[in-house]
Amino acid sequence: MTDDVLDIPFADAFSFDPSPTWARLREEALAVRVRTLAGARVWLVTRYDDVKLVLADPRFSRAAVVEEGAPRVGVSRPLAGTLPTTDPPEHTRLRGLVSGAFAHRRVERAREWVRELCEGLADDLAAGPADGVDLRRVFALPLPIQVICTLLGVPYDDRERFREWVELSYSMEMSERERVEEAMTSLLEYMGALVAAKRAGERSGERSADLLDELCATSLTHDELVAFALNLLVAGHETSANQITGFVATLLRDRRHWERLVAEPDLVPRAVEELMRFTRLSEVGQLRVALEDVEVAGVVVRAGEGVMASIGSANRDPRAFDAPDELDLGRTPNPHLALGAGPHFCLGAQLARIELQEALGVLLRRFPGLRAARPVEELAWRRVLVSGLAELPVALG
Repeated sequence: MTDDVLDIPFADAFSFDPSPTWARLREEALAVRVRTLAGARVWLVTRYDDVKLVLADPRFSRAAVVEEGAPRVGVSRPLAGTLPTTDPPEHTRLRGLVSGAFAHRRVERAREWVRELCEGLADDLAAGPADGVDLRRVFALPLPIQVICTLLGVPYDDRERFREWVELSYSMEMSERERVEEAMTSLLEYMGALVAAKRAGERSGERSADLLDELCATSLTHDELVAFALNLLVAGHETSANQITGFVATLLRDRRHWERLVAEPDLVPRAVEELMRFTRLSEVGQLRVALEDVEVAGVVVRAGEGVMASIGSANRDPRAFDAPDELDLGRTPNPHLALGAGPHFCLGAQLARIELQEALGVLLRRFPGLRAARPVEELAWRRVLVSGLAELPVALG
């Protein structure tokens, strides 16, 4: 342990390769104090076993993160009363209301439809200039937005309205606090109006088959339903869009990986798991608050203190993975934590896997000669909580 307080994100964050600070901390320190952008001092754990413990142990709370005076990671405070901000038994109750909609067998039935969406977006890519088209804008972002809008029952035509609000809600620029608060207000008002319209339709006997209609028939209050639906909308597309972009960029950085998958398409499911491990979605970590004094990572975390669990660092821990900084598309077993652990394991894990597998499969088949139009190391990263490349210009080959 070190007595120094590090600022997080680190000064060399938001670049294609992880900061060397992560590897140094895994080797030199078990737990360290870090200062978030919002000025909160919390503990940071970086090793696989410690991260998994913080994510899964009920002594570390998500509900406490939204309480008054709780430490804050970014500009906005997470919404209370949603799956990511409740603990069992309330979390168990809420998850039970929607778990059926995300059950493996039910979600698997959407695979062919997702593949058709990917094919249509591949047509859009093919219609662009062959020497340079932004894969993130044309393919990676529209796909998960279409999927979650359709499943949830949010009009796809409204995507331009809520895209900017969603991006601002993840901001890590403290100077944007006023804009972030306005964006959160707009998102809540938008979803509130949509929920009210859905419930009015339910009362008049007009029912459709989307998830929001199903939720309207549950015991959720209006405010709970708005927060729930908003969380699903945001989480349902932001991570997948970043992952598709990051996966393709990683494979094209050393094109032998892309060529291997072109030749071995049956390897795609395992490759997706490895790419989830290898790439990262955050320059910080998932925050929990200790409910009691707990010893973890060589320190005693006192009740009320925040602990940040870095999934990206854990997934590069040599204690858990052989040659963790090497991309091994056939790696097995692969117990990565990209989808979380414990009660908050990603509800939409199977849907995300389908999107990522089908997106990659279609791109490999349709564009075997795909190349990065610029070195991926030179591309800008989005400075937001769920981070990733801001663009991915590619030549279709």
